Amino acid sequence: MNPPVAIEPEASFTHRSLSRTSGLRYPLLLLVALAVILAVPLDAQGPSADWMTIETPHFRVHYPREYAEWATRAARRLESVRTIVSEEIGFVPSQTIDVLVVNPVAQPNGTAWPLLDTPRMILYAEPPGPEEQIGAYGHWIDLLAIHETAHLVHMLRPSRNPLQRMLERSVLPLNPITLRSPRWVLEGYATVIEGRLTGSGRPHSTVRALILRRWAESGRLPSYGQLNSDQRFLGMSMAYLMGSAYLEWLEERSGPESLRNLWARMTARHRRSFDEAFIGVFGDRPDRMYGRFVAELTASSMAIDRASEYVEGELFQETPRASGDPAVSPDGTRLAFVVRDREKPQRLVIWSTAAPDDEEKRYQERLAKILERDPEDVAPVRTRPLPREALHSLVMPDGGDIEEPRWMPDGESILFAHRMPDAEGFLHFDLFQWTPGTGGLRRITRLADVKSPDPLPDGRTAVAVRSRYGASQLVSVDLTTGAVTPRGEASIDIVYTHPRVSPDGNRLAWVDHREGRWRLFVDDEQVALPGDPAAPAWLSNEELIVTVYSGGFAELHRVSLSGGSAVVTRSRGGAFQAAPAADGRIFFMSLNPDGYVLRQLPSLESAPRPPALAGDVALVPAVPRPQPPPVPPLAETDVTARRYGIGRQEAAWLMSQSVTPGYRSTELGLRLGDVAGRLSTLLVGSVGSGDAPEGGALMTAWRGWPVTLQAHLYSAGDDGDGMEARGAWTRRFPLARLSVEGGALSDDVLFGAVALSTWQLVGTSRFEQAIAGEVDGGHRRARASLGFRQGAFRLGVSYQLDRGEIVRLGGPAPSILPQSAYARRVLDPALPVALLMGEDYDGWRIETRVPQLPFTFFYQRHELGASQVSLAGGELVWNASPNPILKTPGLELTFGAARILDGLPEEETNVWIAMRWRP
Repeated sequence: MNPPVAIEPEASFTHRSLSRTSGLRYPLLLLVALAVILAVPLDAQGPSADWMTIETPHFRVHYPREYAEWATRAARRLESVRTIVSEEIGFVPSQTIDVLVVNPVAQPNGTAWPLLDTPRMILYAEPPGPEEQIGAYGHWIDLLAIHETAHLVHMLRPSRNPLQRMLERSVLPLNPITLRSPRWVLEGYATVIEGRLTGSGRPHSTVRALILRRWAESGRLPSYGQLNSDQRFLGMSMAYLMGSAYLEWLEERSGPESLRNLWARMTARHRRSFDEAFIGVFGDRPDRMYGRFVAELTASSMAIDRASEYVEGELFQETPRASGDPAVSPDGTRLAFVVRDREKPQRLVIWSTAAPDDEEKRYQERLAKILERDPEDVAPVRTRPLPREALHSLVMPDGGDIEEPRWMPDGESILFAHRMPDAEGFLHFDLFQWTPGTGGLRRITRLADVKSPDPLPDGRTAVAVRSRYGASQLVSVDLTTGAVTPRGEASIDIVYTHPRVSPDGNRLAWVDHREGRWRLFVDDEQVALPGDPAAPAWLSNEELIVTVYSGGFAELHRVSLSGGSAVVTRSRGGAFQAAPAADGRIFFMSLNPDGYVLRQLPSLESAPRPPALAGDVALVPAVPRPQPPPVPPLAETDVTARRYGIGRQEAAWLMSQSVTPGYRSTELGLRLGDVAGRLSTLLVGSVGSGDAPEGGALMTAWRGWPVTLQAHLYSAGDDGDGMEARGAWTRRFPLARLSVEGGALSDDVLFGAVALSTWQLVGTSRFEQAIAGEVDGGHRRARASLGFRQGAFRLGVSYQLDRGEIVRLGGPAPSILPQSAYARRVLDPALPVALLMGEDYDGWRIETRVPQLPFTFFYQRHELGASQVSLAGGELVWNASPNPILKTPGLELTFGAARILDGLPEEETNVWIAMRWRP
């Protein structure tokens, strides 16, 4: 499916605080008390959730208990999915696959991790709507499972080369298909299988045909080199859309066994590149044959274009990328619209629906001045409307998404959905109300998982969709209290979208997906349409306007509740998200290669039919692939759930190397952990020279409770032996993160810390602040930082002071020592260990990161007693959290070079690489 969505973490520090007492029993009691006090309920997503497991012969399905219905349905069919996918691909993997069912970002998705020793699948339970690229499906669970299983069956075939097999078992557990195939092959092939085995999916969808045809007739199809990665609008989706269409075209030319032959050649004893394997099957290079495919697709698209008569109104405004969700105010004078640009936060803007007279006047004045200064200049030809100035504009405080704005009946405020993080950082849809005239913004619900709201005429209640734990239902939301009341049972088999209340408030229309297709309902009565509907809007109490997807076209249909419907647009880029105005105009979105544009239709006259050749199978993929005969239902197996417990512990080797001034160490270790990340254990040994400690450590972390408990037993030669016990709790807020830690060392030293980081947006700039304090025995430390981000540019300044006990400056952090063992050190890998020593430390740092460069450039000044040292340089810093999917522990890595400016007898330049593992 689509690549996973990354959530940018807030700036944070990890610190300690508390004091000294006698005996280890007191710190352990404090940790238990901390766990009880801070164990607030969290949403079911992370390792602390109540996880369950269902095991079948070839799958282990892990899920939080709240996802039981969704996960059980998936588990019952996975063995059947594996069978039909293996038959189609021509290979049967022997591995048992771990499957995680989650919903971290409230978006439909899925990922496959083709590790030959421990393959994984992650299934996101959120179902897609009809307007999405993956909106054509029989059942979301089946399509998702088949697509991700196809990835794994495709990429788990081992090499037949003995040396490659040895490397797969001992070094890198990935097969040649995974390592050498372009991304378009991997994603395109899984999409081919998705369509072939479900009889739906992208290959049979109007959306794929519409996008490819629109790009082709515009001369904007991606080049072969752009198929894998293209930052243009929908560029990253082309690996799925163009990739699947190209593979289908190749298979039709070379026979049904050709793709199987390609995989066989790629995993052969004789090692080959992808291009070599491809040429041996299809007779020419993939880029050359792709050129022919593009030419044929373009010819088919232009044939449809020439045969079409278009009724698409006029362009109202050009907008960037995935902008949309228009909504017209009750009086018809204003239009709410969500602007979604790649480099900027989403904005909800209010435009006038009148002619842009002020913008036109200013444009003509500027043009007149230009021509007055140079009478021989030529006025530009205008083919696009002038950019409209927003009457009002809203960017959410966290810079996040804004979905489906709807005007309140009084026309003074707007209702919309926005995703908010829970205490663990997982996202949930909530409703907000914005009053443009005053700028007031009010949050209505709290982690309610509700979206797509539409207010009733009384303005006190709205109908919305709740999507929670993979189940969908219509609900009523009290806009005063935020209370959510179900209007029916939640279902994993029915997906509800776009509830819309009639003008008089007596009728409710919605679109839902059931029994393999999308349908329009009004008050529980299905309305017959010649295709799949989306986004209905009321024209009156008796009429609706709806987008209908059919045969590669997405057009607006006028639907009468007394019977009958008529198509009212015929558009090159489709017609989506209709927004009727009081004066009879219809605003709607249409697709262009640079993004969706806003168009307006002055009247609702019937549009011509699509050209007869649009149904010609020879025009695929400019039109959808014909629907195959009904696919037999997937066979089910009986399954039984059990508690997950600590999970199945998996082993992985790790190694690191640290080389800094006067310090050299090599660390070897073994990591044990479960796929959900509840229990992680590291056994690490270290050898070194200079000031590097030698010895070993056993570290373990338990994340099965809201408070993470850690133990660290170590023996480090001259650096001592001992044990650290630690408890850590973190809570996320919409614009802040709070961390509290506490624990003890075996020498009766208590430690603890608290850290708070906050951030906010000002325009398109992000400002970050963080403060932290910690106490370790008699030692006290405080830190503060300020940061500024504008796009990829970042500027930050930080300050740290230490008081109370002797502090040593310099050196990296070794893995075998716990964090509290070097609490009285100021770490700096650019400097030798204990370069300076003293009681009072003050240090500050300025750093910046510029676009296109991965390095952070910095100036650092250390002051320790009467001594000081300053340095400047650049470094690459990577802090990775533990990744149980890849069986990797947490890793802190820094690599860089710095010039010592003062504080030493002579200036010198130091280079370093330092690594530290964390459980």
